[in-house]
Amino acid sequence: MSWLGIGLIGAIVFTLHSFQQIKMILKDKGHHVGMMTGWIEDYRRFKELTRQETDEPTRYKYQRILNGLYLAMAGLVFIPLLMILGK
Repeated sequence: MSWLGIGLIGAIVFTLHSFQQIKMILKDKGHHVGMMTGWIEDYRRFKELTRQETDEPTRYKYQRILNGLYLAMAGLVFIPLLMILGK
């Protein structure tokens, strides 16, 4: 397995971890979340929750989760492109 393959697995794991964090926070805040469905809807609700959060440290925590999700999803796009173009 190449380094790109390891990076792709890492990006997948980190994306799933970020979505799991989002679902846990939404559930703690009283929102209904499905275990394996509604990822886009949960993302939108979490993004809105981040905008409405008044406690600054909590808002920064939520923003770090979103930024990690964005970075992991970028890895899900660019790493396979690098793997395809490298062959």
